[in-house]
Amino acid sequence: MAVTSGTGRHRARRNAMMVLYKLDLVGPEDGAAGDASVTAAIDSFEREHGFALPDYAALLVRGVCGTLGAVDRGIEAHLTDWRLDRLGAVERAILRIGMFELVASDVPREVVIDEAIELAKRYASPEAAKLVNGVLGAWVRSHPAPPGKEQEDE
Repeated sequence: MAVTSGTGRHRARRNAMMVLYKLDLVGPEDGAAGDASVTAAIDSFEREHGFALPDYAALLVRGVCGTLGAVDRGIEAHLTDWRLDRLGAVERAILRIGMFELVASDVPREVVIDEAIELAKRYASPEAAKLVNGVLGAWVRSHPAPPGKEQEDE
């Protein structure tokens, strides 16, 4: 997978997905815990790829890791006939980024879902993209936008 530096949010999401994937798959480096493991994972990404993790990607990684329990509960509440631990690490990383953005960012909901679907299509499978769309879409339907936010999302 070719990785390029860049400042766009699309690239930032992809880079964040890669960091979260590695954290999920191999765990923290050197037994680090909490913030130290996140910092170690970001440092590892930067060494491996030769560029600094974009600020938005770092925000996503730190945000997901800092609220992992709540993010995972939000995902699991909308999985049908699946458990989060049965999904692939790529799908988990994508869903975690999407759920965190839906809950904690000002990015329009449609953009969050579209970006997550595109990541799933490219790095997982068409079936994974349908799962991501279904889970994030179900969360949106069960959590109406706050007053005034509806216009931004449409």
